[in-house]
Amino acid sequence: MLSSCSMGGTMVTWDSFAEVPIGSTPPEVAQTLGEPYAIHTQEDGSIEYEYIERFKVGYRNMQMRRYFILIRDGKVVSKRYVQNSPWPYYLEPFDSYDMQTTQNEDSTPSEEE
Repeated sequence: MLSSCSMGGTMVTWDSFAEVPIGSTPPEVAQTLGEPYAIHTQEDGSIEYEYIERFKVGYRNMQMRRYFILIRDGKVVSKRYVQNSPWPYYLEPFDSYDMQTTQNEDSTPSEEE
């Protein structure tokens, strides 16, 4: 089940991002994708909308896509995305072997046994 973010925004997906054609106006982008996560003003005066899609496993963000839409002179002129996974140190350490065995370094049998 997909849900929108806690702020009430639209859930942006790869499919909805693909529905935004080059040449769209900002109101058309907002109608398809909702309000952007962030708006970045570029040096040349163009505006870049940023949207984020998070893939969760339980409560953890396991992967994330950032979608960027560049608007110049009131029209979408380019689209791109960046996909990444979180840094490993954000996740709790997990060793499936440790979960399957009760043996550890301190409980190894001695030669006397």
